[in-house]
Amino acid sequence: MTLVIFFSLSLRYLIVSFLLYWLLWIRRPKSWENRRLQDINRRKNKISTEIKWSILSCLIFSPLVALTMKIIETGHTKVYFDPLGYGWLYLPLSLFIYLFLHDTYFYWTHFWLHNPKMYRRFHKVHHESINPTPWTSFCFDPFESIIQAIIIPILLLIIPIHISMVVVLLILMTLFGVINHTGYEVYPSSWMRGFWNQYWITPTHHTLHHHKFNCNYGLYFRFWDKLMKTDVMNN
Repeated sequence: MTLVIFFSLSLRYLIVSFLLYWLLWIRRPKSWENRRLQDINRRKNKISTEIKWSILSCLIFSPLVALTMKIIETGHTKVYFDPLGYGWLYLPLSLFIYLFLHDTYFYWTHFWLHNPKMYRRFHKVHHESINPTPWTSFCFDPFESIIQAIIIPILLLIIPIHISMVVVLLILMTLFGVINHTGYEVYPSSWMRGFWNQYWITPTHHTLHHHKFNCNYGLYFRFWDKLMKTDVMNN
């Protein structure tokens, strides 16, 4: 089971990252040049290193995912299968609760990893990608991979969530992780002038984190960055 999950996670990472990299960094559509956030010609030599660390992260994630799936099967989590178990309204509410708690956990652990001592030992691997690419999304030191992997299984033991919302959550985690490292602003201009840019993390927001290091620690939302005065945007 663990080996199957490892190949599944690795294949998902490789396919999604390759497609975005091919589209934005190799094909480089001229209509998207005004969306580019960095000089992409200076980045290509780090990609093999990013892939190496990302595959290692998938290897670390796999046994925890397998264990979580086994615990779900035995009924020892708060994952439920009847969509009416807590009512229809709770389905999107539970997803938001998980996103907010995950974002909260990510913000504070990410902030902690930027402590100089922790940064040099564990987080520098990720920030060697000063100009991130789609390949950067899983590029973590093994210790950071463990830190990132444990929060969702813990939440599954505590807070009820329907299995369909677990799937949506995992998809969103992947999408945000990859999209925010594309090096291009992929969201429409209208979104960047409105609600989405004000409250959600975008590639522009996260690329600034890779450039400046001491700001923009969030994963999904700008809430904690704004509250803690660590929010920076070049608007």
